[in-house]
Amino acid sequence: MGEEKTTPETEKKPDRPDRSQLNAFENFYENFRKVPLKYIDIFIGVCVAALVIVVLVGILKSKGIL
Repeated sequence: MGEEKTTPETEKKPDRPDRSQLNAFENFYENFRKVPLKYIDIFIGVCVAALVIVVLVGILKSKGIL
């Protein structure tokens, strides 16, 4: 009983569709496929914090506190 050798042709390829078959959003997100989820979460958190700070500064300026 011989062992089967794996060649690039016999290896299972991922079932990802061709980029030409994806819509615009899927193509955009495909660019970030290799970025670890931890970094995406940190980026989203920083953006939310910045938005909250900008809104608070706007509220304080409109009340004349800043």
